[in-house]
Amino acid sequence: MPARTLLLLQTHYFDARSERAFRRLVREAPAHFDCRVLIHLPPGAPVPPRLARHPHHIVRTDELRAMPYPRKNAAADWTGRAWELWGGGHCDLIPLHAMRALPDFDRCWVMEYDVAFTGRWSRLFDAFEGSEADLLTTCVRARDQDPHWVCWPSLAGIGTPEALAEASTAAFLPLFRVSARMFRAMDAAYAAGFGGHLEATWSTLARLRGFVIEDIGGEGPFVAPGNTRRFYTSAATSATQFYLAPGTFFAKPAMYRAGTRRDTLWHPVKPWHWKDEIGAGFREWRVIAGAKRHALRDWLARRRRETAPG
Repeated sequence: MPARTLLLLQTHYFDARSERAFRRLVREAPAHFDCRVLIHLPPGAPVPPRLARHPHHIVRTDELRAMPYPRKNAAADWTGRAWELWGGGHCDLIPLHAMRALPDFDRCWVMEYDVAFTGRWSRLFDAFEGSEADLLTTCVRARDQDPHWVCWPSLAGIGTPEALAEASTAAFLPLFRVSARMFRAMDAAYAAGFGGHLEATWSTLARLRGFVIEDIGGEGPFVAPGNTRRFYTSAATSATQFYLAPGTFFAKPAMYRAGTRRDTLWHPVKPWHWKDEIGAGFREWRVIAGAKRHALRDWLARRRRETAPG
């Protein structure tokens, strides 16, 4: 019997384009998939009328705020605004809310609305039906492959500093699949005080728990034999990468349409709203610049200690 599989298309709006994308997912996904639209809405925002035609799960900002995860949503000034969710690395609260409400699954795929695939979705999903990975995702890399990543300092609240540093692993999560035990472990860890940017927490916890991590198809030791660069490309482990680009699957900049390479994942594919993108870019660059300043200050302090007389 196939594993009971939940598929969540995560979005913050549901227009005609989104509805077409969801209809295609339902049409092309394996028959045993339970496909649902997952939408986050702020207080008072109307429910898109199109949702009534499809299975869906709605979560409001106050419901995210009420989840029992002290390091994820309990800061005094946390409001659940878009920048705090996405830029702060807490948008995993949205699928976690759905998984807590819909726990009767063996596996759960989560896909952001701006992920595209130039082929039948079944070709991607079927390729991993036999995989026993607890976390299946993209751009997976250990800390020593990307030692200066800006999100490493966000990890806190679990294990000893030495164990946490050794297990620290990054992953890019616009598309990922988790097992039921991975969901339960993350839910329990967040409730116990674990926290950080989602691109660090999920893969790091999987390493700490000895769970199986698999990369969908980029490069590196987490990719299964035969899948290297099969379903996407990125520059995740390159010293010259820019938001994981160049490749087909990266963080920025947005692509207006997917490329022509067949059976390939593309991200982010969406209309480019210049005010939102530039505003987010400035905020992120302030964070990155701050991290670089701290790293330089620490390096200079070490050099002074090493070269001090006596």
